Amino acid sequence: MPQPVDIDISPAPTRRKPGEFTIALDPRITDPGRFRVSFLILLDGDLVMSPEHLGVAYMTSVLRSVGFTAEIREVEHGADPHAAVVEHLREYRPDLVCFTLMSLNLTSCVSLCQEIRQALPDVPIACGGPAGTFAGLDVLRNNPYTDVVAVGEGEPTILDLVQRLYLAEPLTDCPGVCYRDADGGLHQNPARPLIHDLEVLPFPARDQLSQHGDKLEYVRVSTSRGCVANCAFCSAPHLKNRVQAGKAWRGRGPEQIVEEVAQIVERHQFRTIDFVDSTFEDPDGGRVGKKRAAAIAQGLLDRDLDIYYNVCMRAENWRDTPEDHALLDLLTASGLEKVNVGIEAGTAEELLLWEKRATVEDNVTIIRMLREHGIYLAMGFIPFHPYATVDTLVANAKFLRDNAGHNLRRMTERLEIYPGTAIVRRIEGEGLLWDTYHETLDPYGYDFADERVGKLAKHFARLYNNDDYHRNGVITDQSAVFEFETYNVVMQTFISRLHRRFGKLPGVDEVMEGFKATVHAVRQEMGQFNYTFFMSNLEAVMNDSLDLDKQDRQVVEVEEYFRARLDQLRSEQLRVGKRLTRLGARVMEISSTLPNFGPGGLPRSYSGEGSGATW
Repeated sequence: MPQPVDIDISPAPTRRKPGEFTIALDPRITDPGRFRVSFLILLDGDLVMSPEHLGVAYMTSVLRSVGFTAEIREVEHGADPHAAVVEHLREYRPDLVCFTLMSLNLTSCVSLCQEIRQALPDVPIACGGPAGTFAGLDVLRNNPYTDVVAVGEGEPTILDLVQRLYLAEPLTDCPGVCYRDADGGLHQNPARPLIHDLEVLPFPARDQLSQHGDKLEYVRVSTSRGCVANCAFCSAPHLKNRVQAGKAWRGRGPEQIVEEVAQIVERHQFRTIDFVDSTFEDPDGGRVGKKRAAAIAQGLLDRDLDIYYNVCMRAENWRDTPEDHALLDLLTASGLEKVNVGIEAGTAEELLLWEKRATVEDNVTIIRMLREHGIYLAMGFIPFHPYATVDTLVANAKFLRDNAGHNLRRMTERLEIYPGTAIVRRIEGEGLLWDTYHETLDPYGYDFADERVGKLAKHFARLYNNDDYHRNGVITDQSAVFEFETYNVVMQTFISRLHRRFGKLPGVDEVMEGFKATVHAVRQEMGQFNYTFFMSNLEAVMNDSLDLDKQDRQVVEVEEYFRARLDQLRSEQLRVGKRLTRLGARVMEISSTLPNFGPGGLPRSYSGEGSGATW
């Protein structure tokens, strides 16, 4: 095993109030540009394969703002060996290599760190991210090539760490890190306080947007940090799991948020935004939070920003009232087209298990309200977990069939467990956590109380993909089930964007209503297919008649069924697009990037003849 790198790092020279973060360069640093930092983004896992990674983008921007040199480089999943990455690092000659670590990329991180250590033995390696925050010492124990693990928000720590490295001063009292000393000893320093004023941060570096251009479906914008909920499975900072002192929720002002979006539109000609806040209507989910959400929406409209965006909401925050419907109208007018809601369960007992504040009735209400406003619902749902029973599986399958049954993966999803969460502590306390979990951080590293439930969960996981997904939750080969899930979002935004832009053109509304009716009928049929399929497999497990031959046949059957539905809907969408074009609706105008219409920009709407802009 290679010898640990001896890193000298010193305390920051100034003392500040808790949560006060000032971006400043130590006056002893005379040539910050010569110090190079390489942020490597591991594209592993279901939730992290999208290239836009805001944590890295913010840290890069902070370092550049005081003159340090920093790059962002992606590492594709399965790049084995990582020869191209290592060769690039040889040429780049970094003084620090950094990873954002999550449970799903722990294995690939260790592998790449080993190769980097062999190629660049004197370069320190640091990790951060959710896994580092909640399992910093475990990361150091199980990744012998890592020298430092950052805990919590990264911007103050990376700025402090880089300056200390530049000055070759010791690490012993650097807040917010775990580290390995020259003798191999492991240490954890006290955490830093949370950043109180998020507006001191520069806008994140958009390297990945510049690199990928129109290949991205959306770019990410963070309007806040923290969450006032306390979901038992969630490792994002919330009321019960914070490792840093400070307010549970901190938000940026609407004016700064709108300015950041405007810069994305104007500098990158990109207009599909994913607001990544844990809950868009926080801090209270009520009057204060909704007033803030309304101000953001109105600011987007006032700046005439022709954008589309996604947010996360919590079901208990929304009621079937004129005020809430009016707010949804304002949000959709400003570009809202998709909402992610952590529905999680269709049973009261499981909502209590997850420590959700929403009731089953709240979940039904928000599903209905979003549908009425033409907003796509991307729900979280966890039917398979250590405490699932046959009764809860049946109840959840019926709930999905009646509310969103076309998405088979929601009906068969397994709980992913993360360090620092209440559910991991419970699973461990009840003897269901694997002995190896703290070494591997395996997101599926638990047993099921009912072995039949566990058998069915693993059976369904094999339907969608190869062992990368079945064993590790990583999507590589895309099955028709996953492809339909992605296409379903695209299809819904196709409908909502065309309605928003061209709904007043004569004939368009009739065409779109017909298409929506077709889509609804197909989804209803799929919901019944999925429910019947699910129940037949549940019965087979109960009767102990589920064998490998049947499983292999089902993989083919499901693939063929979903492929046929994809082909049907794509063909219908193509016909609709042609009909709309003949009516004067220029379908190209609803893309995520801005078409080039010259200095005048995009037309906002059209006359009955489909000629020039009317306003």
